[in-house]
Amino acid sequence: MARIVIALHAAPAADIPAHYRSLLAYQYAQAALVSGHQLDMVFFYSDAVLHAAKQENSKLAQQAIANWQMLSTENNIPLVICNTVAEVDHHMDTENLIVPFENGGLSEFAMAAAAADQVIQF
Repeated sequence: MARIVIALHAAPAADIPAHYRSLLAYQYAQAALVSGHQLDMVFFYSDAVLHAAKQENSKLAQQAIANWQMLSTENNIPLVICNTVAEVDHHMDTENLIVPFENGGLSEFAMAAAAADQVIQF
């Protein structure tokens, strides 16, 4: 079975048509796991770093965040946000991320992608 890394770029409550990307990526991750594949990391880049922000209050954002939290907790999958994007572009306090999101960067993503069989981008 394949080792997979997912790169998500859309915010948890993005405008149409991007607003379904988080849900689509989550459903893809679920299907991959059920099919026996290994999900090595979900990397949140660009506006997707907002998944780890405590100030995301819309219902759509809350559901997207809860989906990723549950998937990570149940399957021990790292949810890594790009620290630089979070701090510079979104002025996020990256010391207090929603659990289980963690800080990382493009180096961590590149290492995971190099070890993976497939990198899927949403």
